[in-house]
Amino acid sequence: MKEYRNEIIIALVSIIGAILATWFFFFSIDEKKITVQSDLFSVVAPNPNALLCINRPSMLSKIILSDDYTKKIFAPHLPPVFAKIIDKNPGIPFYLISYHEQGEVIYANATLEQAYQIADNILHPYFSSFDPKRTLIDKAEFTFYALPGNRFFVTYYNQGVWAASFSKKLLDEICLQQKIGQTALSDRILSQKKLMDRNAPLNLLIPAPSLDICVQINDSIRMGLGNGWVYADLFSSDGKLCCFSGIPYNAQLDSIYPIMADSVVRRLKSFYPNHNFLPQLSKDAERIYFTACLVQPDSVSR
Repeated sequence: MKEYRNEIIIALVSIIGAILATWFFFFSIDEKKITVQSDLFSVVAPNPNALLCINRPSMLSKIILSDDYTKKIFAPHLPPVFAKIIDKNPGIPFYLISYHEQGEVIYANATLEQAYQIADNILHPYFSSFDPKRTLIDKAEFTFYALPGNRFFVTYYNQGVWAASFSKKLLDEICLQQKIGQTALSDRILSQKKLMDRNAPLNLLIPAPSLDICVQINDSIRMGLGNGWVYADLFSSDGKLCCFSGIPYNAQLDSIYPIMADSVVRRLKSFYPNHNFLPQLSKDAERIYFTACLVQPDSVSR
């Protein structure tokens, strides 16, 4: 009987041990997921001029950057090394790029193993530098790739946040933001962020004044987009690159919205004179929506 009881006790202990081990395993996985899914907007360096969310990296690399016509729009604003990172690292599902006076920063949630994979498989061959300088500052790891002209490409990793830039100063500000644990982005940016469709392959956030959209209603009244920020969801429709955005709807301005849409198209043409855009307006009870699709010049002529 004692031997039988001992066997039961041993079996119970084994079962409890297995349950505890399983619980610890899944708890560790959940903890890692929480780290990986942290909000990158909370660590963005202060005072960005624009923000680009890449929700589907494959869309950017396979559709947009593979087509010469659309590539001309993105190439001036996407450093080649950023494009290489996005294209060659399918394990990371989301990237954020912030644009500043000092340069651009690319961000991703990543494990330390993924950070090293980016370094070993992409950056080392890209810069022909297999012995970059690594520095640990307050538990944050900075890696420096030397470039001609006494310049550097620098990566940053700390607690699940990976970032890279040609500006070490911007990465220092990211390090500070991560310590503070509170976003430096204005309420105007965050309010537009809530309106973005994260199912869209790309989201763009830019200051409204940079578009310089203004409609003269009469001799004394001019209507524009204000001094805040505006969002745009970028997606592909029938093989064409399109952008979608919206502003609060006012029925008294129904006659003004088409004029404003034309002004947006003219502004886009001023940025990209060799490209054509077809606009479309739609609305609901609260907002009016603007869609513009990029079309080849011969498509317009037909």
